[in-house]
Amino acid sequence: MDRFHIEAWYDQNASRYQDLIDTTATLLTTLLRRKDIPYHSVSGRLKDRTSFLDKWNRKKYTAPEQIMDVAGLRIITHTTAEVQRVCEVIKQEFAVDAQNSGDKSQDMGVDKVGYLSVHYIVTLSPDRLKLPEYERFNNMCFEIQVRSLLQHAWAEIEHDRGYKFAGILPTEIQRKFYLIAGTLELMDQEFCALSGEIDSYAHMVTEQTEKGELDIPIDSTSLLQFLDKYFESCDPEALSYNYSIRNNTVIEELSDFGIFTLKDLDALLRQKPAKIWASEPDPNYLGILRNAMILKDAKKYFRDAWNENWGCLERSSLDFWKKLGVNIDKLNQYISIKDSSDSDYLDIDKL
Repeated sequence: MDRFHIEAWYDQNASRYQDLIDTTATLLTTLLRRKDIPYHSVSGRLKDRTSFLDKWNRKKYTAPEQIMDVAGLRIITHTTAEVQRVCEVIKQEFAVDAQNSGDKSQDMGVDKVGYLSVHYIVTLSPDRLKLPEYERFNNMCFEIQVRSLLQHAWAEIEHDRGYKFAGILPTEIQRKFYLIAGTLELMDQEFCALSGEIDSYAHMVTEQTEKGELDIPIDSTSLLQFLDKYFESCDPEALSYNYSIRNNTVIEELSDFGIFTLKDLDALLRQKPAKIWASEPDPNYLGILRNAMILKDAKKYFRDAWNENWGCLERSSLDFWKKLGVNIDKLNQYISIKDSSDSDYLDIDKL
């Protein structure tokens, strides 16, 4: 195929490959979420016309379809442990060309460090290609790269500064080069180990909570595990924005209020059934904990724990306080609730 025809093939097929990228990126995102695999990003790229033609000219291809990375996707995970989980999903959900796929870390040898990445040449599985939304991608292969964040950082540095890092460097510079690469790899391993320790701790908290052993200090992990268990009978979709529990502010408020362990917290929440706490409009763990402290002792909360971390209140939340049994007249002795506009929000100030 001459240059004119190969250029025409690219121009005719580029949009099809871009469609493949967009569709497969959505599919991969869905699969990772369904498998509950954390990831940093899923992105795709279409090999540009110049790069495609350069590769055609360098290699001994006889047909443009033999260029297997016209479409490419990249999944970046947080740790190398997650890389392995993503790889298992790819092998289960796609038809992998084993001969043209591989793990570059396996090719370097035990005495080498540097660029690490897993890449697969794949097509959509036969079962998926039977579906109407995928059948247009029959016989189209593409590349999927999988890296951790630190692997990606190193690869980008090498790529960006490749003209400097290529070839033979002076011994002392080469030594520093390997030290940095090795340190990044070691850091990746340590993050994996640390992540595993956090998971083990969370599992331990869950086990002890189920046994009623609640003399566990409150931290972000123990608090979230406890609350997930405590409110498991409630609709998880209704308890929104629970990422906010990772904010140290709520733990500081609990501490200032005198809540230091899960046993203390359990007693605080037992004022009302879980479903009552979760019945507030747009409930979330942060609001539930604050509501529980205000119901228990509004004076103590606003004197010792509030610290003016928030300064406005929805009218619906004030109504919910009344429903819980908060004495609004007493509340007005500690804070000023200003109702000076038609807004759905009320301003709160310290007296």
